[in-house]
Amino acid sequence: MAATTRSAEYDAFGPWVDRVRGPEDVPRLYRDHPIDLAASRLVLKVPRDIARRDATPDMDLYDHLLVLGPDRFTALSRREGERYDVREVPYAGVAAVRTSVDLLDGRLSVHALSGAPVEVRFSGSSVDVVGGFVDLLRLLAWPAGAGGADAEAPAPGGAVDDHGRVLSRRALGDREIGLVGAYREVADREPRLRTLAAHPRRVVTPASGGSRLLHLLHPMTVQGAVICSDGRELQVFGRAAWLVRGRTPVHSESRLVLPVARLTAVQELRHPRYPDVTVVVLRAGDTEIELPVPSDSDARRVLTGLAPGA
Repeated sequence: MAATTRSAEYDAFGPWVDRVRGPEDVPRLYRDHPIDLAASRLVLKVPRDIARRDATPDMDLYDHLLVLGPDRFTALSRREGERYDVREVPYAGVAAVRTSVDLLDGRLSVHALSGAPVEVRFSGSSVDVVGGFVDLLRLLAWPAGAGGADAEAPAPGGAVDDHGRVLSRRALGDREIGLVGAYREVADREPRLRTLAAHPRRVVTPASGGSRLLHLLHPMTVQGAVICSDGRELQVFGRAAWLVRGRTPVHSESRLVLPVARLTAVQELRHPRYPDVTVVVLRAGDTEIELPVPSDSDARRVLTGLAPGA
């Protein structure tokens, strides 16, 4: 019986994040954990990052089982030695969620008001499946009509008009077409989003003169971003990394979503090396999210304007 189960899991194994629909779809490693599949809204299994040719029938082939249950998000994460860790976050305790994709390197981070974030790596080929998971988590964790739903969004910055219209594909230049395209795809689905600020990537120089020659050869770039809100959520579209060295083109995408009502503080920090960069720290309970932006940008004004009591 066990050998048959393992063989079925092995036969179905690939790089894709798959939906669990019945007990037979639950990876062998996690079958002793009580999961109410009937009551859960969505259950996903995330495979190990190994090539199909390196997988064997006796391996535990899934790194994570992600469960959107009736009242909480649960993540089961594989450890060595046929064991796994369990993390449960009540929906009222979800602080933010971030996804990023750089070619086939996908990352999902679910931040909590208390405790460390849940970090999941996945194949970029499953970005649509993970995106659906994120959208459902948002609905469960901070539903429409919850606190902050009717809040006023900050006024838009200079990159957009007073109505927060959707940016044109070339609004930030040809190098940011991919970034703007990712934002527009979401804005088309979520018409209440109001665009607040946007800026393209910008090369920055260090304060110390000794490293300026190195930066001429391998410049540091603070990446572009588009910042939106519907008054309830803040959404920030950017790249997988905010500061990138070198001249290689950057085509990654990232999206941060957090409920404005769960922000507890916003802080500005001067970047220790780059005087033209301000690090805006968004705090929600134990969660701290750092967003490096140009110091003279509308993004800085909009983000700091989210501070409670501002």
